[in-house]
Amino acid sequence: MRLLKLCVPVFLSIILIVLDTRFSYLDSFKKLTLTLLSPIYVVVDLPSQVIDWVNEKGAVNEVLISENDYLNGQLIELKVRLQTYNNLALENQKISGLLNSSYEIPNHDVLLASVKSISQSRLSKIIVIDKGSNDKVTLSQLIIGSDGAVGQVMQVTPMFSTVRLLTDPTQFMPVKNSRNGIRGITKGLASNETGMIVEYVPLDSDIKVGDLFLTSGIGNSYPSGYLVGRVTSIDDSLDASFLSITLQPSQNMNKLEMVLIIKGKND
Repeated sequence: MRLLKLCVPVFLSIILIVLDTRFSYLDSFKKLTLTLLSPIYVVVDLPSQVIDWVNEKGAVNEVLISENDYLNGQLIELKVRLQTYNNLALENQKISGLLNSSYEIPNHDVLLASVKSISQSRLSKIIVIDKGSNDKVTLSQLIIGSDGAVGQVMQVTPMFSTVRLLTDPTQFMPVKNSRNGIRGITKGLASNETGMIVEYVPLDSDIKVGDLFLTSGIGNSYPSGYLVGRVTSIDDSLDASFLSITLQPSQNMNKLEMVLIIKGKND
């Protein structure tokens, strides 16, 4: 009985194999069986596909994060470089403004200097520049900005110089009217204001509000022809011996960053 149970399946298997090989009777049955089993294959294979997808997405995200970090670093570097470029462009613009100022300086040697500090009080108005005796800066040299005269060197060290501004109450400068050549001497005001007065101009002089005063060169203390200021008011009181003329400096002292030192005439 046991032998029969073993032989019957084997015999049936052999018959099915022969029929399938010779006559293809079982093709339709096999297709139907595969079709019915396909969902099972999908379900069985799904976990491995999910794992592969997660691993792939994880690798892609890691790459994207790494690339994002790199690009952020590049962006920061470019912003820093842009700041440097903008600063250089601004410095170049300032230098060009000095060299292409409204007055001409072709007959004098000049030296570019940066302003290191500005100190303006009621009784003392000075700046410190980064050029000194090592750069052949000497006392009394004229300092100019892009819009006009700034002041005069009053103290020199090897690496720095102190400049007394035109608006300092102890600073005097011989000037002349650019319209008619009338001469006078400027003096800073002992106040927190930035103006100057022009002294020793006769009462009958032709001075008008808006007139420009330039350095006159009298006394050889300063080269002539550099813009000093514009007339803002005139007091011609009869009880005074001279006109009282107020000037607004052409150069804004509070915005000074770079200046030129007038060293002397070219040979």
